Amino acid sequence: MPQDLPAEDAPIRAILNAMDALEFIAQSRQGVGVRELARALRLTPATASRVLASLQAGDMLDQDPHTQRYDLGPRALKIAADHSRSLSLHGVAEPSLRDLAEATGETVFLGVLAGGEVVVINRIDSPQPLRMAGELGTREPAYCTALGKVLLAATPERERAGLIAGLDMQPDAGNRVGTREELAGALETTAGRGWAIDDEEHFAGVRCVAAGIIDVEGRTIAAISVSGPAVRMTDDKIEATVPTLRAAAAAISRRLGHRPADALDAHG
Repeated sequence: MPQDLPAEDAPIRAILNAMDALEFIAQSRQGVGVRELARALRLTPATASRVLASLQAGDMLDQDPHTQRYDLGPRALKIAADHSRSLSLHGVAEPSLRDLAEATGETVFLGVLAGGEVVVINRIDSPQPLRMAGELGTREPAYCTALGKVLLAATPERERAGLIAGLDMQPDAGNRVGTREELAGALETTAGRGWAIDDEEHFAGVRCVAAGIIDVEGRTIAAISVSGPAVRMTDDKIEATVPTLRAAAAAISRRLGHRPADALDAHG
């Protein structure tokens, strides 16, 4: 325990106490009380109570009104579930990503939506000397990337409207849409055809196409894209790439348990 931190590092101590509390409570099967946590973490009861109250205020913990014991709350459970899905997604998607990169000769990205941004969580490099690059964990604006447009288009309407309203748009950059109204129209087009294009909108000289990955609950949880220099990603190549891209996205979705509506109908 970080009991020897100097007084000026009190905020750090508070964060570490909260992390330790979450870890301890996650291992408990019956919830944890204030005094039990205080003993386990060598805190005063008053400090333990403040830690628990702060975590409860952030929906990281729930308190049973009868026993007064604390257990993991909805936000903590969602974070754990999202992380678990992300780990599963990596393993499930990897073979299709590699096949897609080999079939197209271009760089393939896997991304998820985080607010108004896309986070890149996997990348398979093109074998060609001139190719797209990007570090894992990179965040990119959703409205001007193919990955982001696919994910925004699949977001429930009310949530999507809130995300669009909060975007920091730069309409004077390259081929990007100029207004939120234009973006809303582009997202409707994306939703209707099932794929999106970044036509040198994020980076000059780079074109990308993307399609969504759907989970067992019918939610679009991620997207994959094929990205390359505009000199190779011609209109003809994009047209030829889209069916292969969508097939790869569908294959990953099937492995995650997704069954399209027509398949469900066919099996009655």
